[in-house]
Amino acid sequence: MELSDEEKRKLSRMRSRLRRVWLMGGLGPLAIVLLLMIGISGVAAEQEAGSAEVSQITIERKFKAVLAVSALLFFVGFSLDGRWTDAERLGERTYKAAGGNGFTPTRSQLAAQAHLAFSSIDSSVTALTIIGVVMGLVALLAVLSGLAITYGLQLLVLATIYQLFIFSRHPYYDEVLEAAIRGELPSSKDKEDGQE
Repeated sequence: MELSDEEKRKLSRMRSRLRRVWLMGGLGPLAIVLLLMIGISGVAAEQEAGSAEVSQITIERKFKAVLAVSALLFFVGFSLDGRWTDAERLGERTYKAAGGNGFTPTRSQLAAQAHLAFSSIDSSVTALTIIGVVMGLVALLAVLSGLAITYGLQLLVLATIYQLFIFSRHPYYDEVLEAAIRGELPSSKDKEDGQE
């Protein structure tokens, strides 16, 4: 089924929005965090010249704690995205919204509910981006708490990898959105039909 010009424009606008959110809301704040960390570490280096050294064990414990928080945020983002953007879950929601409980909706009726998939993916990307910014802030707080910039940079690398994970999901989002527009999202009804 060929997409209409309006449907193509809608997909194009969503792709642009996803890229803009990823660049401006995801990578942009990480670049700002990097600059702040460099500035903070420069000031901290001057202050540490006359202060007593903190034990290596204390530093390692602090780093492990903030690394655990960042890893937990990564896992939560990964899990939420899988749950919110799963094609079959979205297909079920679309199927029910199109009145699929009492009868089998047509493709055009399913396609009329494509906004549910658009909304879910948009919400997921926004939430993932916020989680990525929080990961960047955790790296900044680690440096503010006295950890060396090398530890903060490691945390920032993890936040960057997380942002790359988000970007790697964009082709999948494209496929789901196109299937939603065509009314072709899978649902449990499809499985039942396949077994008969």
